[in-house]
Amino acid sequence: MKPVRTLILLASESRMRLCANTGVGKGVDEIGSHAIDDFDDIARPYTDAPGRNRAAPGMAGHDFERPTSERRQQRDDFAAHILKETQQVFDAGGYDRLLIAAPPAMLGALRDEMSKTLKSVLLADLDKDLTKQPLADLPARLGDIIAV
Repeated sequence: MKPVRTLILLASESRMRLCANTGVGKGVDEIGSHAIDDFDDIARPYTDAPGRNRAAPGMAGHDFERPTSERRQQRDDFAAHILKETQQVFDAGGYDRLLIAAPPAMLGALRDEMSKTLKSVLLADLDKDLTKQPLADLPARLGDIIAV
């Protein structure tokens, strides 16, 4: 019987790790990691204040709100990079399923941008930030979902 290969994506708003489980009793191996600073095209913080409406004398002036916060722009941009990398590794590695762990806001961004291919193989998604967990602790944290 062929072992079930699981790709594990651990993500936060500033860091991502890709790990793999290649079957029961094999544990978890790290494949790669990236930080948000590794990508030059991710939205950077705004360098100026939002625009203002100059009203006639005696009238109230109004600040314009940005349509999207800086943090959300960065999170969405990083999520796109994460999913691109995940798709490439998944396709090249012969994996059978995908497991994602990320904090709620990042998990939502990943769900919004995820391809149909990755959605179809998604085993579970956990709203936990496990990016800083030592590799040796991951089997215990994921043991309820996959046999590691």
